[in-house]
Amino acid sequence: MLTSLVLSSLIGLASASPIELVSCEVSKPAAAWVNNDSSTIVDASALHVRFSDSAAKPISRVIFILDDGATVNDVGTFSPGVAINHNLRLTSTAATSCVVSAVTYADGTAWDAK
Repeated sequence: MLTSLVLSSLIGLASASPIELVSCEVSKPAAAWVNNDSSTIVDASALHVRFSDSAAKPISRVIFILDDGATVNDVGTFSPGVAINHNLRLTSTAATSCVVSAVTYADGTAWDAK
């Protein structure tokens, strides 16, 4: 009984996301009117994410999956406890939210939400 409790606790810890996702907002492209007869897209769709690395080691890549099925990579060095505030370009405009689907740590190991 104690072994199964400890094992289930370890499994729960192993599957917890190493990213604390504070917000995930999708902005749509902005259009500007030119010569009062046609519009021009002046800004692309973007994913604005705010998150922090809650793991004990640095992360080098975070993969977000959007609710329309698209994925977006954020690559850099994300140190534990540091707030990240990024705008990432999107090709998809149908999305309204996202979740963290996977991360790669700086040492090459990985975490997957699956």
